[in-house]
Amino acid sequence: MRPGHPSSLTFVSVNRLAELLLRANPHIRNALVATYTFVFVDEFQDTTFAQYDFLLSAFSGGQTIVTGVGDDKQRIMIFAGARRDAFQRLEADFGAARFSLLFNFRSSPDLVAIQHVVARALDPNAAQTVARAARQVDGAVAQVWRSQTEAAEAAEAAHLARWLANDIGTRGRSPRDYALLVKQKSDDYEHELASPFAAHGLRIRNESHALGKTSLQDLLSDDLCRLAIAMFRLGATRRAPAAWQLVSSEVLALRAVVADDDIGAAKVEADLTAFLAALRADMAATAPSRNSAADFATRVFEYLDLAAIARTYTEYGVGDLLQIILEAFCLHFFASADGAADWTACLDAFEGVNQIPMMTVHKSKGLEYDTIVFAGLDDQAWWAHVPGDPERVAAFFVALSRAKQRAIFAFCQERGARNNVAELYQLLTDAGVPEIAI
Repeated sequence: MRPGHPSSLTFVSVNRLAELLLRANPHIRNALVATYTFVFVDEFQDTTFAQYDFLLSAFSGGQTIVTGVGDDKQRIMIFAGARRDAFQRLEADFGAARFSLLFNFRSSPDLVAIQHVVARALDPNAAQTVARAARQVDGAVAQVWRSQTEAAEAAEAAHLARWLANDIGTRGRSPRDYALLVKQKSDDYEHELASPFAAHGLRIRNESHALGKTSLQDLLSDDLCRLAIAMFRLGATRRAPAAWQLVSSEVLALRAVVADDDIGAAKVEADLTAFLAALRADMAATAPSRNSAADFATRVFEYLDLAAIARTYTEYGVGDLLQIILEAFCLHFFASADGAADWTACLDAFEGVNQIPMMTVHKSKGLEYDTIVFAGLDDQAWWAHVPGDPERVAAFFVALSRAKQRAIFAFCQERGARNNVAELYQLLTDAGVPEIAI
């Protein structure tokens, strides 16, 4: 790769090259087999052809025990190359035995019963799972909210905001216990809901929002982002033990201080303490703004040393990921500082403290919330839905199964019809989910 030119390699091509390397050099494969006695592959239903071939070339025929965990009913990545027969191939190629996991530790019994109706639409032989979570709410655990007034969208947004604010208050829950799920175009829903939510003291956290070439959700899970925010937490307050633990250990790694180098570690810690003391004093004397956020971001990243970051974190060593993360961090940090009362409020806004998360169904995989609200269950949002398409029904199942206590589906007649998605509403009807007008 030439300097200044992005890599033309894709994840699939890198995957294929790695698999070719294993076949071309048996010594590398033998080293992998000798190193890993057990291999655990999560979300196995979404394994791509390239990923499976790598697994096969690396560990087939050896002593490594390979375990794939997943659910065919949650296969929603076929568009990205997921193979439909991943579990069958694992059984055939590795002699794997299949075990059904029938305990559900997330959802309450009533929700599990509703989920089973959708599960049988995907697999008529789907076994009934047993709920291990207790029900904590009164009334219906799932509802369809239908709005059809002259100002339907505004009425829907106002009703949702009022209901959420009341439920958070009466049940003593955190806004992070709730999630707004959408099929796509989360920015449009955020624009529609932001003002009504603000009127009830609520803020939306659009985790699918694009920040340059990445998303907010992916930014917050990035190592460099977590390190930088921990630095700023230490600049905003003296009492942040978790932030200090993260920063001190990572800075030692960035400065290449080995475990038994007590003198080197003491020098790095003294330097870090001095830097943070100066940062804390200057942040205390400077109000948050886009300009001041830019100045402090430059200062922190210069201290961390981007060259050292690229050397220390393997994911930044090649390609343009480091620049992508830096751009996304600055975009979000500057926006969070704009109008913030103080730096703690800025950092809280950055991390989404006391905000209700919004995301697409695909971004919600692996997550769970007390209550999920699926906004926009209509033909416009589900424009690609074809009745009988298992991948689309699986996306619906994924959304439903994020809920621990309640699931609400919002339909606005002014936003779109529900002809193509009629089968999804029929599944809810078959499960006994009531539909109410708002």
